[in-house]
Amino acid sequence: MISGGNLVNGVWESSKSSPHFFTKNPQNEKSLPTAFEEANEDQIQRALEGASESFESYRTTSFETRANFLSAIQKELQAHKEEILIYYQKESALPQGRAEGEFQRTLDQLQRFVELLQKGIFANIRIHTQGPDIRKMLFGIGPIVVFGASNFPLAFSTAGGDTASALAAGCPVIVKGHPYHAATSESVARCISNAVQKCNLPSGIFSHLTGASHELGSRLVSHPLTKGVGFTGSFKGGRALFDLAQKRTEPIPVFSEMGSTNPIFILENQLQTDAAVLAKEIAQSVLLGSGQFCTNPGLIMIHDPSGKSHFYKSLCNEVKGAELAPMVHSNIEKQYQEKLKELSNTNALNSFYQAENCAAAIGEVSASTFIKYSHLAEEVFGPFTLVVSCKTAEELIELANALPGQLTATILGTSSDLASSKKLSTRLQLKTGRLLFQGVPTGVAVTQAMQHGGPYPASTDPRFTAVGTDAIHRWLQPIAFQDCPQELLPEALRNENPLGLLRSINGELTTEAL
Repeated sequence: MISGGNLVNGVWESSKSSPHFFTKNPQNEKSLPTAFEEANEDQIQRALEGASESFESYRTTSFETRANFLSAIQKELQAHKEEILIYYQKESALPQGRAEGEFQRTLDQLQRFVELLQKGIFANIRIHTQGPDIRKMLFGIGPIVVFGASNFPLAFSTAGGDTASALAAGCPVIVKGHPYHAATSESVARCISNAVQKCNLPSGIFSHLTGASHELGSRLVSHPLTKGVGFTGSFKGGRALFDLAQKRTEPIPVFSEMGSTNPIFILENQLQTDAAVLAKEIAQSVLLGSGQFCTNPGLIMIHDPSGKSHFYKSLCNEVKGAELAPMVHSNIEKQYQEKLKELSNTNALNSFYQAENCAAAIGEVSASTFIKYSHLAEEVFGPFTLVVSCKTAEELIELANALPGQLTATILGTSSDLASSKKLSTRLQLKTGRLLFQGVPTGVAVTQAMQHGGPYPASTDPRFTAVGTDAIHRWLQPIAFQDCPQELLPEALRNENPLGLLRSINGELTTEAL
């Protein structure tokens, strides 16, 4: 049962004196019945004190204990699936299939971290006995503040990848639930809280705070007990949190994934032979989830020397008559429409098409004009893409050079195209976290090899990923023990290797004891 309160150190609290806010159904913009309370200064303080106090014991829990905890969260989520998905659909207006898919992805992410903990390789254990005895491994950095994402109420929110990876790392988590899906967030938070109790873990390792104002987030990031931040959202929001964290007496890492235009480069032969199929596939990607994916392809660079390609028209035909769900909340919708208005009123575009039945829109511009007007490279978050026509291969390289950092970039070409595109590939490697050579960028596999991050402004630190099991490394730091007595060493570093972990001993990987 949703209370609208705040979870502080294992206790759901309610205060009639706190300011209240309501979520809305995007289908009709009507407020939903539950009133949610803005977390106050005292609750923030106690949540972070509890997280800091519990960190000392939680950071040293066994990998098995943490794996069992994440498995318990899975079980709680499965037991409350029906309730969670009811709130999810009321607050997001996303269809049943999307709700089911995102719920399963949330479970799968947790499972990947369970498996990671069971293997223990992530701890990066190094032992050097030749000379001074030095033993090193990775430990959690401390309490982490996680901001729920607006476009993924489950997979990038309360029990999403940031929370799962931080808990797996041995870090307590304080979730700042997104105000547009507060009921969904609370229902998931209750599952995590139940799992904490059933696993007999310190209650301070998880708190859930709500608030509609930016002040709550600012206080959480500025608090001296916060040691790291995970954020998925707009460039404006992510940069503001990053700047705030750097102004602290003790600066802390802020891992913000802030969006991207995810350019697709279609090379000459591919365009000539496969334009109609590509238009259909790309249109489906642009429309997916009403365009609210961070990997939505917002730029399509086509190499069209003759200027006779009908790709733009084909793309417009593919979105004509499309029916889309409303955006997950009114603020995204408002910002999207404002961006479209700016683009349609500019003289830079050769053409601008807006669908009659939905919010989908497509623009067309020449490469020279695109390079001249830098604002055309900015993300338009929603079901929009801009087709950029190039006459020469050199223009493709110019476009690649003009792009800011991206989450993804895609090169589509025939074998003959790709053989001559090494220079383009090399340039794009400097601009992106993930480079594709087939298909479209929407769809992010939750695997160890996935990179979901990229050079600024796509993210605040391109060395790390927000998706996949390597996301755990955002919340870890190395600690080395020199000439340390065996009884004071963590179990993973002791001679007998009681956990049976794979370790590097004097440069050789082995599970053997010393």
